[in-house]
Amino acid sequence: MFRQLFVFALYLFSTYALSCELVVRVEDYAAQSHRDENKKWQGIDIKLTKALLNQAGCGYRFVPVPWGRALKMLEVGELDVMLSVSKTTERANFTHFIGPQRIEKIKIVSKENPAIVVSSFKDILKIPLPHGIQEGAYYGESFNAFTKMLTPADRYFFKVANNDTKLSLLIKNRIFGFLEEQLNIEYEIRHELTPKDIFIHPVIVNQAPVYFASSKESVSNEQLKAIERAFNHLTFSGVFDQILLTAQN
Repeated sequence: MFRQLFVFALYLFSTYALSCELVVRVEDYAAQSHRDENKKWQGIDIKLTKALLNQAGCGYRFVPVPWGRALKMLEVGELDVMLSVSKTTERANFTHFIGPQRIEKIKIVSKENPAIVVSSFKDILKIPLPHGIQEGAYYGESFNAFTKMLTPADRYFFKVANNDTKLSLLIKNRIFGFLEEQLNIEYEIRHELTPKDIFIHPVIVNQAPVYFASSKESVSNEQLKAIERAFNHLTFSGVFDQILLTAQN
């Protein structure tokens, strides 16, 4: 009898330890994550997350939060998971990185027929209007080094809370252009969700891996191990590659 009770208690403890109901940050924007006509979340990051957390045996809830605020919430455990996160030393203090999820390429987008074509960071200095950048976003070490040389930096770059604001400022001629992942821009063009008169500049601001990011504050070691096992399985089985391939259509 005692042995049966012990086994039952062990089962309950294991179930509790591995129970997994996670809050996942999303944004209603472009290829990565967006709501369809039925208000259901769609997009490449949504498909990757569903595959990963279903494989890990985790439930999930998608919550739209601006990027900068989401990083702070991840740090204190108010969010459990973020998607497409660049790995930095600062973020590693509060984040477990799982991945890489995919390769991100950041470009500069402006209206078509710009007076100046940005082929290098130095060309930005010639432009009278600022560029829109997302608050809390990481655009790579080369970009960071460049901005540290600027005085004042806000003369050249204007921080915004979300991606829709960047597009609105561009239409109103408040900014010259904005920094954005090429995947999103190409999606917007294909689906006619952005003005037709836009131009993608040749300079590559940053090209580097991005990751699934889980909060060290709220995601347990057992949950993390389950997610990592799921990631390895889906990577080696080719599931992630297939999802990424469909994103190009």
